Amino acid sequence: MGERAGLAVVCALMLGCALFGSFPSPVPLLFAIAAVGAANAAFPLMRTFGSALLGGVSAASIGLAPVPFVTCSSEKFTEVFTCTGDSPTWHMTGAVLVAGLSGAGLVLARVLGTATLDRRLAALRRGERG
Repeated sequence: MGERAGLAVVCALMLGCALFGSFPSPVPLLFAIAAVGAANAAFPLMRTFGSALLGGVSAASIGLAPVPFVTCSSEKFTEVFTCTGDSPTWHMTGAVLVAGLSGAGLVLARVLGTATLDRRLAALRRGERG
């Protein structure tokens, strides 16, 4: 049951960051998608889908983290991301935070899946003996 509680905490952190974090776009969207993945990973029927969402968001956020620094250094693409003040730094911070929380959610989903499988195998073994 601890893994489900951990996934609930990760999901709540992601939703909190999406709603109350001052991260520039598209980082709040990544948080929201990852929160959906973490919520789905808590249930056996949706664990594969949730894990796929978490893995995809993690990979996308790592790939997206340096983009504002590149685009803000060129005058051609300044309309894609906000390039004023600390926006590129906040964007990278948010993207790395999404990747870290998604990775934590993936680990918890894997542990939860392994624990569920172990319980099922143990029940089968007990059924065969008795």
